Amino acid sequence: MRLRFHAIKTDNYFAYKPVLIGAAILLLLGACTMTQPYGSFIQNPLQAFSHYSKVMADDVTDQIGRLYPAASTQFAMQHPASDPFGQALIDNLRMQGYAVQETVKQDNPLLAVVLSKPIDEADEHAQQITQLEARPGLALRYIIDRSDDLYHVSILIEDLKLTRAFVVHSGQIEPAGLWVRRQQEN
Repeated sequence: MRLRFHAIKTDNYFAYKPVLIGAAILLLLGACTMTQPYGSFIQNPLQAFSHYSKVMADDVTDQIGRLYPAASTQFAMQHPASDPFGQALIDNLRMQGYAVQETVKQDNPLLAVVLSKPIDEADEHAQQITQLEARPGLALRYIIDRSDDLYHVSILIEDLKLTRAFVVHSGQIEPAGLWVRRQQEN
């Protein structure tokens, strides 16, 4: 009787398994730390969207006014508000007496570095004093999107999330329900 010994084949799968597990963990951690995109997600807006944006921004401003006192509250936009809704919201908040710090998207990063560099020591000292005196405002973000004739607006102020739906009827937009208020967990 002859015994046969089979050579055990090493499978490369076992050699790469720790690498695959490590990569999966890094991807999951990276997804957890990524910031959620904010702003308007309205694609191919209707011509009436500028009017709809103004109506929705008016309603959002009224709701914010119920929760935060004007003239003593400062907001800091956490993303550029370059769409019609964002511009209407910022304009409304300022007209109501809120201070709003806007986030400006720099088209040329090299120019931003050059412009932000102090010219001499006096300017550098003045810039440091200004930074110390500047009080950061409440973090303000928004998400606006649409599905058919239903618009969804979410306003995030620090850890507070306010959400409301709006519906279009006969060319006019109106609230489709009450405001939903939720505290975000950190």
